[in-house]
Amino acid sequence: PREKENPFNRFSESENNDVTTAIPEEPSTQEFPEIEDVDLSTPMSVDPIPAPAKTVDKPSPMVVSVGTIEVNGSNHYEDINIMSKGKVVKVEPESVDESSNENKSEDYESLRDIRFSSISMYDKPHFEEDILIIVDDAQKHAAESFVSYKVVTKTTREAFQQQEFHVRRRYQDFHWLAKILTQQYPNHIIPPLPQKKAFNRYDPNFLRLRQLALNKFLRRIAEHPILSTSEHFFAFLSAKQVELIEQKKTTVIKRFSIPQIPISDIVDSPFTNTSEYCEEFGKVLSSLSSHSTKLQKEQGEQIQALRTLPPSLALWANSEGDLEPILTKMGDCVTKTGDTLEVLVETKEKIFTESIKEYQLYVDLVKKVLKCRDHMQITKEYFTDTVLARQRELEKVEASEPGKSFATLFGKSPAAVKDEKMDKLRKEIATLCTDGETAGDDLVVANASIRSDIERWKINKEKDCQDLVLSVADAHITCYKESAQTWEQLIEFIDTVEAYK
Repeated sequence: PREKENPFNRFSESENNDVTTAIPEEPSTQEFPEIEDVDLSTPMSVDPIPAPAKTVDKPSPMVVSVGTIEVNGSNHYEDINIMSKGKVVKVEPESVDESSNENKSEDYESLRDIRFSSISMYDKPHFEEDILIIVDDAQKHAAESFVSYKVVTKTTREAFQQQEFHVRRRYQDFHWLAKILTQQYPNHIIPPLPQKKAFNRYDPNFLRLRQLALNKFLRRIAEHPILSTSEHFFAFLSAKQVELIEQKKTTVIKRFSIPQIPISDIVDSPFTNTSEYCEEFGKVLSSLSSHSTKLQKEQGEQIQALRTLPPSLALWANSEGDLEPILTKMGDCVTKTGDTLEVLVETKEKIFTESIKEYQLYVDLVKKVLKCRDHMQITKEYFTDTVLARQRELEKVEASEPGKSFATLFGKSPAAVKDEKMDKLRKEIATLCTDGETAGDDLVVANASIRSDIERWKINKEKDCQDLVLSVADAHITCYKESAQTWEQLIEFIDTVEAYK
């Protein structure tokens, strides 16, 4: 499988700007003009790059990304892309350290294990991620009875005044961000926020899982082309706590309620298949969550049983002479097996269980957005039907003869009464047409936004599912390999015992 790209080195500085590897891109059959040497040791100037000697057209602004990272003592080198006129030109290094590539590590979860390096860029960033957010360092505040998290942001976006921010946020700040984005962008699918917990809020394992969930929440917002431009998102990432409190006071969050659509008013929505899929997918996720919880409980009981076995083996070993070293060694193997299984259970909880919970929340959010969209279509159809009804009523009044009515008792002529009624209907029709056009425009925008978000959700879901399966498989393989190695050592030990040769 393709090794994961580490984007951290794009947003920080280092003293090492050496480049010793080339892009692992497929070679292009298209000939590229020779490009003059570029000094990669310092950030590139914003002056226009001179045109190469062998090119006729002047090249457009270029993007050069250079960087190295160090993970667990190993250097990993970023690729270098020089983009000109839509072409990608490879910069081949003079030498490549093959040994460093063989020892690449994919453990990019902890910010402490990574030493950021330099970034040289020209014009606007063309990186897949021009903003990087890390949530870590959960701290308990006993006096105020809450937990705060450190949010580190590294970005090259022009909307930010700096390229790096360090702030601390508590859960209610994340909750405010989710609510205000839902109000600001009602036609978009806001990434789910992990739910509140009333008990064991300070449990280290719970804080670790919540920290990962909050990090994923911010990362999904940062990847969204619309949500990531919100001024509230900027304030959350960069503002001081006092400034954020003031901004929260100036923003009024309205209570969000889902319109109740009568059965008789159910519309023929273009997202009918999506709604049906969400219903079925929700049932599948509920089943997976139930089985996962049951399996974790059984494995937890197995771990507890393994914990009680070594003392019994040790008691048995005390009463045996020749068997004492073997039984002691066997007790050690059982203990290591229990430890390995415990790591497997924790890993699956972090990877599998939390992913299931996130997508259960995602399904609920998609349903809410689709219900609000259906209500918008009903509103638009209401205006259309009402306009048709008023037009038929107007035609009926125009075709009728002026007659006596209640207004004629006060001295008005039947013709004047008829004209007033027709004028009133025309004004009402004009107002309804305007409101109907506005509702129609809103519906078109909502359809486009929802369709785009659902497509993005599907793509992310497929990628998350692939990563989920691979991670769970790797966790099982690692667990069983370590267990097998432990018991193989016991067999080798038995072969060395003189009494059993």
